[in-house]
Amino acid sequence: MSNKNVFEGNRAAWNQASKYHQKARKNSLLKGFENRDFTTFDSDYDNVVVNKLKHINFDGKIIAQMQCQNGRELLSLMKFGAKEAIGFDISDIAISEAEQLAETAKLSAKFVRTNILEIDDKYNDYFDFIYISEGSLQWFPDLNNYFDVLSRLLKKGGQILISEIHPFVYFFNNGFDFEKQNLDKLTSYFKKEPYNYATGIDYVGGVEYESDECFWFMHKISDIISAILQADIEIREFDEYNLGNAANETVKLLNGFPLSYIIIGRKK
Repeated sequence: MSNKNVFEGNRAAWNQASKYHQKARKNSLLKGFENRDFTTFDSDYDNVVVNKLKHINFDGKIIAQMQCQNGRELLSLMKFGAKEAIGFDISDIAISEAEQLAETAKLSAKFVRTNILEIDDKYNDYFDFIYISEGSLQWFPDLNNYFDVLSRLLKKGGQILISEIHPFVYFFNNGFDFEKQNLDKLTSYFKKEPYNYATGIDYVGGVEYESDECFWFMHKISDIISAILQADIEIREFDEYNLGNAANETVKLLNGFPLSYIIIGRKK
């Protein structure tokens, strides 16, 4: 399977899913961003992220978010003092919604529909800070390529903050059920081939539907760390948490296991 087919399939699947997200949220984000103090960082796990963000100087900085979806997190990030923000996402529908939200919020944010691996060279050495949020890395078959792009986009000394779902969570994303103990449905930590979310990717409303074919990949923690380091980004912080926003019902039963992690890095 070619990477082109992977990304075009994911583009169609996220356009499909974005319609379900909008239906579930109704107009809550548009109404929310009418208030200058509104933020979407409002869960217990988000509080952990916010505490990390408070130690980063955003004043007058240019920031970006990879896989920004409808831009809600990037617009919330701008409240920390950034002068300019650009969000990148593969979904046409999500980008269109992001532009509406930015207009409502009256914030200096721009949104670009693109495959992250194909971001224009005009953004090379452009950003002071790049944010990657939950559920982003799994859509890329090769993280070395992904972090090479981030490295060229960052200014020297620029920072990244990755707030991601822990690979442990993905063990249960292929139909495993604790009650059934169907161990054959556990996701392999080492398999390189893609998986598919056959019942959709509506993480907002939780609606199951026959999804357009999409492809996600398991990445070991060691793969993630190695890809970051090989892109000339030094890791300043790495923390794991038993908190997260993942909606998987099996994951909600877990206690004492890693559900998320945060990495803060700096381009050399």
